[in-house]
Amino acid sequence: MTHLDDNEVERFVGGDLPADERRRVVRHLLTGCRPCRSRLAALREVLFNADNLGEDARGVGSFSYDGALARAAAQARRYQRRHRKEREGLERALEAALRSSGEQNAEVFSPAVLSLRGWTRVEALLRLSFEERYRDPQRMLLLALAARLAAEQLGTRKLGPGLAADFQARAWAEVGNAYRVNEQFELAEAALVHAQRFLDEGTGDLLLLARLADIQASLRSDQRRLGEALDLLAVVHDLYLQAGNCHLAGRALIKSGITTHYDGNPQRAVQFLREGLQLIDPEKDPRLAASAKLSVTDALVDCGDFQEAGRMLLGSGLRQTFAADLLSLLKLRWVEGKVLAGLGKLGRAERTFEQVREEFLQREREYDAALVGLELAAVWLRQGKAARVRELAEETYEILRDLGVQHEAFKAAFFLREAGRQQVLTLDLLRKVHQFLVRLEWQPMLRFQP
Repeated sequence: MTHLDDNEVERFVGGDLPADERRRVVRHLLTGCRPCRSRLAALREVLFNADNLGEDARGVGSFSYDGALARAAAQARRYQRRHRKEREGLERALEAALRSSGEQNAEVFSPAVLSLRGWTRVEALLRLSFEERYRDPQRMLLLALAARLAAEQLGTRKLGPGLAADFQARAWAEVGNAYRVNEQFELAEAALVHAQRFLDEGTGDLLLLARLADIQASLRSDQRRLGEALDLLAVVHDLYLQAGNCHLAGRALIKSGITTHYDGNPQRAVQFLREGLQLIDPEKDPRLAASAKLSVTDALVDCGDFQEAGRMLLGSGLRQTFAADLLSLLKLRWVEGKVLAGLGKLGRAERTFEQVREEFLQREREYDAALVGLELAAVWLRQGKAARVRELAEETYEILRDLGVQHEAFKAAFFLREAGRQQVLTLDLLRKVHQFLVRLEWQPMLRFQP
């Protein structure tokens, strides 16, 4: 059988499952399934701790097995009813909060969420924080910090020490992720250390362990420590598979593919990305599926497989998917320009690169504009427009100089400008500088060698 869902867990501990279903659950647990055992362990702390069992649990001589089981079963049924009521309240509060979050001047802390108590308030704040990750990073951080404060107030009497520690670990992990999204990497690192400490005191939940490793991998990637990020993502993938969550295992593979591409290996990136797309559920996370398709296409371009990249673009539907996401739409059009240039359709590629470069400049994304400019220069060089290439080399140098980029990027742009001035600028040199600037963004220790 597959892993137990919440309803099966509740009905099993409450004694509500029919005999045949109960035997199936027991047989599944006897296989040693760690995720399901850890979920039951969390309930066991609630149902079988010393306070619940009274004097019978405090000494072997006075322990009454039948009495303890009878009281545990009654406690389980009470817990089941209370848990269902709390979860219903949680879902109602989340629905109200999400409905109002898109409104102008919406409150950060929804009254419906603030009316919740205990673990349901923590859960609601964590979910709302996660929903804001693309929309409003500062709001994401405020909600995560509120969840951490709420988690600190959770008592161990009702939840048990292990489950209470799990909630604290989750809250600290999401605080770390929110700091990461806000590019406060030192604070993110410190928060994840706290999360790990509480994780060690928790129930051993595989999904929680995987989530923490996932956030750590994202932080390492942002810190440009790509090798460490890839090692962590391999662990994340294995943990999610052990926990029976194929979608999140696929997401880890997609992240591995993107990171591998940044690390300069587009062939391996394509393998990761395609394997990840096979595992994820596109309906569960349409944005992830769209991002993965775009990443596969971009990696295929860097592999020189322009025909396959073009076929993927034609059947992807990404223009419709990114219609309301202007930055993603710009990146898609950038990749379209690369495919057109690779297929020799230089006029269309020229127009695409000119439009994308201008829009990046309007949005003050000068580094991206400089990279697109080098793609455009390569097209112009192939068209014999050497004078325009020299002008663009000068402008690219000025953009990077004004940005205050690191020395190696400035050195590459200077070399390009001088080659243009001396009229020795070649297609190979343009591509070399472009590839260097792309890789330098993710591998800051690289050195430019003319």
